[in-house]
Parts: sequence; C-alpha cells; structure tokens
Amino acid sequence: MNADRDRSKMFDEIPDLLKTIDILEGLEGLMDAAASPEIEEILQTAWLKISQTFPEDFQEATHLDAGAEGLRRYLRVKAFFMDPTANPIDPEELKTYYRHHAEPVDEQTDFFFPEE
Repeated sequence: MNADRDRSKMFDEIPDLLKTIDILEGLEGLMDAAASPEIEEILQTAWLKISQTFPEDFQEATHLDAGAEGLRRYLRVKAFFMDPTANPIDPEELKTYYRHHAEPVDEQTDFFFPEE
C-alpha cells in the first residue's frame, strides 16, 4: 500500500519537477551567455538555490549529474523502475545514468594492484 502511495506521489510531483528543470535549463543557458564572471556567479547561485527545492531523495540521486539533462534522465529512470512496462527506457540511457552515478574510485588502489 505504501509503495502505491509513493508511486502516486512521485507521479503527481513530475509536472512541477519538470517545470523547475525547465527553469534550471534556462539558467544554464544564461550562465553560458553571461557577459561577465560576476553575472555568471549570480546565475549559478540562483541555480543552486532553485535546485535545493527538489525533494531530498531527488537531490541525493542527482548530485553527480545535476544538470537539467541529468535531472530529466533521473525522472525517466525512476519511472522505469516503478513501472517498466508503462515507462520503457533506452538501454543506452540507463547505461549513461549509471555511468554518471558511479561512486568515484578510491585513490588507494594498492591493495588491488600491488607493485611487484
């Protein structure tokens, strides 16, 4: 029962999340066209503040791929795992999602690759 409620809540939030992602995408375009580093910094601050309005699980899942494209990709992947039949996803997009969400490799690799 809780899974159905969570699924319903997630799908209810999608239109607002997509509107917010559109705003972030617009800010990304403005940052690219900023006339000075100061203006770019102001736009970046706005982008960060807006992105902090997303639900916490959304923020955690997209912290390594937080651009508008990555945020949309996360929504598609989440919808796919909630109902794969109704929300199919391209395998390449799933690979891209996981590629962007892999944890960085620890620099201490000597254990795995000892010097001889």
